[in-house]
Amino acid sequence: MAASIITIITAVIASQAVFGFIQFLITRRDTKKNVYGKLMLLEKDVLRTQLLLLILMKPGEQQEILTIAEHYFAELKGDWYMTSIFNKWLLNSDIASPDWFNSKE
Repeated sequence: MAASIITIITAVIASQAVFGFIQFLITRRDTKKNVYGKLMLLEKDVLRTQLLLLILMKPGEQQEILTIAEHYFAELKGDWYMTSIFNKWLLNSDIASPDWFNSKE
């Protein structure tokens, strides 16, 4: 009887340890995912700012603007208010809309 009680107690302690470890792993994974998401948002914000500044201050720097815009729109799936601004820049610069840019968003 004493051996079965010790076995039960050991099993309960072991299961608590396993559940605690699993909870730790889940929390750690969620934290990393949250940090990654915040970094992606920060990258979008920085690129949007760079793109806006180049369009406003150096509209003739076409290759640089197109490079940043492709990364922002195509790779990071950015769209917010920059879609209309970038589309107007394309029209004013007499540049055909690139394949990666969807001006209807």
